[in-house]
Formats: sequence, C-alpha cells, structure tokens
Amino acid sequence: MVKLGDLMEKINNRKHPPFQYFMIMVLSSTLLTNGGVPLFLTFLTSTKDWQCLTDNCNPKKDLCEQTNLTDTDWYSPASKATDKFLKSYKVYCGYEGYFSMISSSYFFGFMIGILLGGKIMDKFGRHKCIWIGLFIYCFTVLMHAGSKTNFTVFGVAHVFTGFMSGFIGAIYVYQSELTIGRLRNIGCQVHNETFSIGMLYGALLSYFIEDFALICIVLTVPALFFGLVTAVWLPESPLWLQVNNREEETKKALKYIANFNNVKFLLEEKIDPIETKADDSVGALFTFSRSTRITTFIFLFSWLTASFCYWGLSFNVGDLIGNLYINQIIICVIDLINRPINYFGVRYMKRVSFLRACNVGMAISAVICMIPYKKEVFPGFNITKISALAGRMISDLYFTTVYLYTSEVLPTNVRGSGLAICSSTARIGSIMAPFVIVANKISPDINFSAILVSSVICFVLYRWMPETHGKLLPGTLSEMNDLVEGKVRSNLVEMRGGDHVRLLDSESEEEVSAA
Repeated sequence: MVKLGDLMEKINNRKHPPFQYFMIMVLSSTLLTNGGVPLFLTFLTSTKDWQCLTDNCNPKKDLCEQTNLTDTDWYSPASKATDKFLKSYKVYCGYEGYFSMISSSYFFGFMIGILLGGKIMDKFGRHKCIWIGLFIYCFTVLMHAGSKTNFTVFGVAHVFTGFMSGFIGAIYVYQSELTIGRLRNIGCQVHNETFSIGMLYGALLSYFIEDFALICIVLTVPALFFGLVTAVWLPESPLWLQVNNREEETKKALKYIANFNNVKFLLEEKIDPIETKADDSVGALFTFSRSTRITTFIFLFSWLTASFCYWGLSFNVGDLIGNLYINQIIICVIDLINRPINYFGVRYMKRVSFLRACNVGMAISAVICMIPYKKEVFPGFNITKISALAGRMISDLYFTTVYLYTSEVLPTNVRGSGLAICSSTARIGSIMAPFVIVANKISPDINFSAILVSSVICFVLYRWMPETHGKLLPGTLSEMNDLVEGKVRSNLVEMRGGDHVRLLDSESEEEVSAA
C-alpha cells in the first residue's frame, strides 16, 4: 500500500514542477474577473457620489426628469461610464435605495452560493463544479449588460452574480488539494494577489471605458478564457477521487500530472484506501469527536473575527485622500504588498504562530485607534486613520492565512462544505461591522473595543490548535482528529522498490533518492 499524499509529492519531485506552476497560474487567474466584478457592480455603483445631483430632479418622483437635463446637471467624479449608467437607469436625485438594496443582494447571493457550492463540490467533484460554475458566472455578469433600463433585471442579475461568485469558491479548495505541501503557501499568496489585481482591473475598466455594457463584457474575459483552460487541461482532484473510491480515475489523474511534469509514473502497488462513512457529512465536524468539534467552533469564531476586524478597521480608514479611484489603488497596492509579507511570515513563523501574531497586531491597532489624539501626523492622516490602515493590513494577512490554515485542517471529504460554512460565518462579521460602528454614536470606541476583545480571544484559542506546516492534508474526519490530537506519522515514508521520499517542511524541497 502507498499513501496518496506521498504519491502527489513524488510525481511533483522536480525542483520547479511545471504542473504546479501551471495549475496555480490558471486557477488564480480566473479570479481576475471575480475581483473586478464586485468592485464595479457593488462598490463603485453604490457610492453617494455616483448619484444624480441636479436641481432639476424632483425628489417626489421616482425618476429624474431627463428631458430637462444638460450634461452639467449630471455629476460623476469617476468615469463617463457611470454617468451613462445613471442616465440609462434614470436614478433620481439623492436616492440611494436601489443601489444599497442591490449591493446587499450581491452578498446575500454570495452567502447562499457558497453554502450550496460547498455541498455540490464535495458531492460531485471540484473540477466540474469550477469550470461549469465559471461559465454560468460569466453569463450572470453579462445579464447586467443586457438589462437595458430594467432595474428588476439588473437586481436579479446581481443576486445570481453573487450566488455564482460564492459557488466558484471551489477554486480555492481545488487548488489547495492539487498543490504539494512546499508550494501551498505560495499558491495561496498568488491566489489572493490575482484577486487584488482583479480589483484594479475592474477599476481601470470602469475609468477608461465609457460604455457600461462593454465593461461587463470585458470583465468576463479572464474567467471565460481560464475557465476553458481549466476544463481542458486540468484534472479532477486525486484526493477527492480517492475519498469517493474511484481508484482508476485517481491513477489516471496522477498519471496525467506525472506526464505533465515529465516524470515516469509506474504504480504497481495499490493506493492506500480511505475509509469513509455514510454520515461523514459537514455536520459530523461537530459530532465526530470532542477535538473536531472544538476545532470547528474555533474556526468559525476565527473567521467571524477575521471578517469583522477587516471591515471594522477598513471603515475607519475613511476616504483617505477623497478620490474613489486613488483610494482604491492605495488599498489594492497595500494588498499586493501584503502578499510577500504573508508568504515569508507563514514560512518562517509557521501557520499558528503567524495567526497569533496577527491577533496581537489587530489588538494593538484597536487600542491605538482609541487614543483621543486627533491631530494630523501627515496631511489627511491622524493617528486613528494610520492605525486603522495598519490594522487593516494585518487583518488582511490574518484573513489570507485563515483560508490556508483551514483548508489544511479540514478533511477532503468535507473540505468544500467546511470552508463554505466558515466563509458564510465570515459574512456575518462583515455585516456586523457597520452596525457596530453606528453604535459608536451611543458610546465611543465600541467598534475598536469589539475588535480588541475578539482578537484577544482568538489569540488564546489558537493555543490549542494544531500546526499544519509540513503535514499532508487529512482525507477523513478520523485523520483530522489525529492531526488535531497530534497523532501524526513520521515524515519519513518508505516507498515501494526501496525508493523513499523525505517530506520536509512545506517550503523546503523534498529529497528523493533510491536505496
């Protein structure tokens, strides 16, 4: 018998395995669309400055009186595309209801989509779920372009776009299962880097292209192209195939990866099977054992904290320098800078230690934000804004690492559903953040106090979480339980024919030799 995880390491034993880099590049590039769409369709179009600002509007009517308007009656600080968009939909002066409702509908659709998508990817497979989901996702984006002046169609398209955005969350699960241990960290950073680049992509499109429908069409290009590449040139996850007892398909996928890497693949022994039970559903995370239950609850609270701190500190950054596009560029650049920091932090501090360090950083940021010193240190930046910006950077590092760490602890048979539940819990945190900020009017610094308390609690809870650095992904709840309780096998694994693979730390190269 031979372990599947060891086979994955062995067929990718080259210093720079081509399949690994190709797979990471393709899957991450699909997120260019996913990063740009919510920015353009939700963030920018829901901003006050994009409303119709003219004295010729009649607030008592549902629509702007377009016939009496001149070009100067319409105000759009960002792009001509938005100007045309507002005229096309005849949004009346000062009315934010439509856009606020549509923005909320996107996140509502996302929450439903991520829950359903997680269940479907666990049942029917990662590969098919991803490329079919990407094509449907692009269709929902194109629905916006074809909605003409019908706000109902636009709103429905927005709900379905959010739904499919959550649905294709399988990309991260799929990528983590195909990526070998020493490259999983860098794969995670590239994944999030391309999402940030996608946000810039969406902002630039909306700035330079004047036609709203054309922007929607161009936005779908990366997802359509790389979705097609995924469908044709990437295999199903061998880990998912194994837990579903598809041994021949598992061997076929492994052989494809080996051929891609130009590595000889001859498997004479049987792959060690993974025994799954009929009740091994996502609910079993709470019932399988005390260890899995406690770990799952810690994850849920950790994700809630990550999202709450991220958005709670983001809202306190304010308008920065007051220009939508420059603000967005600053935020995206910060996210891009964060990725190498994240990579080296996780590499040298390991997962749990880095997460706890981020908890300390967010707590300190919250404390500094509560200092009643409002004098500007730099033009437009006081202590609160600087500290909130630093805290946002740290919470972004925390959020990214939580994604990586959770996928390494949850077992393959419920990894998609488990991450979906965690992600949905994170949305609760993002929904809570603005309401807590409003509560500051009742008592100052409620928001920062909540961030401080939740960060400290997470710091304490992670004292009992297992380190996954250098470990193989668990396949079942039993293996997850062993990982949590520290019952893991030696990193030195004997292979057939006297061959052996030495599995070193995740970011080190494995040594492959013959006896």
